[in-house]
Amino acid sequence: MSSSKKIVLLFVLVLALAFQTATAGDYQDISFFFGTAADEWVQKGLSFSYGGSLGLNSFMELSLGATSELVPAPFSDNTMFLELSFALLGPVSTASRVAGVGINTLVSVGGFCGYDSGEGTLKAGPYLSLTPLAVGNPISGRRERALKTDIGYDFVNGKVYVLFSLLRIDFYVRGTYRDYF
Repeated sequence: MSSSKKIVLLFVLVLALAFQTATAGDYQDISFFFGTAADEWVQKGLSFSYGGSLGLNSFMELSLGATSELVPAPFSDNTMFLELSFALLGPVSTASRVAGVGINTLVSVGGFCGYDSGEGTLKAGPYLSLTPLAVGNPISGRRERALKTDIGYDFVNGKVYVLFSLLRIDFYVRGTYRDYF
């Protein structure tokens, strides 16, 4: 079995585990996020990321989103991603009136697929991500994630890439204080 098939199989197994744990309790906090993104350390334009997250249990969440270029050509480069995040410092949600940890660190595994209009090629592969500072939780209705860094491997083009996000803000629509009071 080739290494790319092993990576895809591992990714599918992780997602299956995540969906299995989704039924373990009422941790389905839902949020939408918006933030900055840069595909390269020296970005030639301005890009942003957007999407949604679903809490799977007290320590895990699943996010589906995209990164799109705004400047110089709006939506010319788009990359979709799916990631599974794990909270390291404590629970994000307790599925009750009691708030989860207000300051956390997140580690994520995921996959991406997109189109690079500059090179005219597709890009796809797995990545690892670290968000060293996440402030807020579902109960407060908002969370800010700072300094998120992704390191991935584009197996279509055979190159390593780094994505950096200075700030990403989550706006929770389910699992907030409004749902428990």
